[in-house]
Amino acid sequence: MKKLLTTLLLTALLCTNCAVWAKNKKQDPDEHKIHYLNVQWWEEFNDPQLSKYMLMVFKNNHDLKIAELKIKEGEQVAKQSIANELPQIGLSANVERVLRASDQYFGPNMFIPNYSQTNLLFPISASYEFDIWGLNHTKTKSVKKQLDLVKEEERAKYITVTGNFAAAYYNLIRCDKLIKIQKDLTDTQNEILRLTKIKFDSGKCPITEVIEQEKLSKTYQEQLNVLYKERALIEEELRYVLADAEITSIADTSDKEIPVMNYPSQILSDIIEARPDYIMAQTNLERMGLDVKVAKKNLLPRFIIFGQFGFNAYRLSNLFNNNALLSSVGVAPVLDIFTGGRKLAYLRYKKYEYDEALEFYKKTVLSSYKEVNDALVSAKMHTKNLNSALERLELENQNYAIAQNLWDSGKGTKPALLEAYERELLVQKDIIDSKADTLISVISLYKSVGGKNLKEISENI
Repeated sequence: MKKLLTTLLLTALLCTNCAVWAKNKKQDPDEHKIHYLNVQWWEEFNDPQLSKYMLMVFKNNHDLKIAELKIKEGEQVAKQSIANELPQIGLSANVERVLRASDQYFGPNMFIPNYSQTNLLFPISASYEFDIWGLNHTKTKSVKKQLDLVKEEERAKYITVTGNFAAAYYNLIRCDKLIKIQKDLTDTQNEILRLTKIKFDSGKCPITEVIEQEKLSKTYQEQLNVLYKERALIEEELRYVLADAEITSIADTSDKEIPVMNYPSQILSDIIEARPDYIMAQTNLERMGLDVKVAKKNLLPRFIIFGQFGFNAYRLSNLFNNNALLSSVGVAPVLDIFTGGRKLAYLRYKKYEYDEALEFYKKTVLSSYKEVNDALVSAKMHTKNLNSALERLELENQNYAIAQNLWDSGKGTKPALLEAYERELLVQKDIIDSKADTLISVISLYKSVGGKNLKEISENI
């Protein structure tokens, strides 16, 4: 009997999918995350400070740490599901004292008087559900699909967090450059106002001209105040994403350049297959298909192999004797005859979930195409605006040169020269805005293609 039970347990162990353990070997936890960070793409910006900040985000950001912990949680859930495919072995002990309070008669010739008895039971119990229909293994595959979903959520979080951080970083550079120009613009306008007041005092212009110049001066000051506020908010956002308490402020970045990044003029439709949301929708559809299979297999009978090996005696001194050995083995088929329609309702519920997942998959495909196209159109539009602003700057440079020549020759006035300089500054502001908008659109395009290097996409077209 002992040989039979041992053979049964070994067979149950071999019937389990041992490859499951090979797939769950521990890997380098940071290997895939460095890939998610996409360092090569951010190095295309030629900004060492940005690369440094990206590594700080990788190290400190709380959202990324939460995503990492969700993966670890999912891995433990997968291990629990794998454990359900394996035999269950347990050790238990039972001490029982039986006290008979009255005489017992078993027929006319058999009499048992009052007695007390101690029963000692010390068995090892084992059970294994013979997964003949693959029910438990299908559940495990479904759980693994859920783990794949969590991993794609982490990748999506990396793309979103780093992309948003880069956009905020260049918005900060935009603000610092605009503040620098706005200060120059405000000082120039204040000088025009001062000269206009002198002109008014000498009776050479009406009071309305002074009022207009003073209104413009206040407008420029208000715009400067708005820029200060915008910079403070962006700086706070950057510190929040960096999650580093030692960073109290971010130094002025007006000396940095906003790069003009190349991007593909067209993008093939299959690029969406790299997007995390597309992969998640596809994986979720596969998971729902597995859940439908599980619901169908729940309608079939289950077969549980069980066995017990141990010792049973009436005295502690005899517990481990050969004559106290106890062993048993059996197969228990389990089939629900009537459940009130619960299992059929569960099956229909899973089928509806699958249909919902299919519709969500189709929606994700369409929204992915839309997001990529929107980002590409936005980048192209801002590029055109940037080229137009650069052309306007050349024209304003010519106007300023003319005003400078008139002033140098004594034919022009100082206010006219300052106004020409103001118009040049205003165009410079537009150029900075267009550069930043173009770059942020390129970053949005990078996010929309699933965090792929846009340079590689351009080379493959």
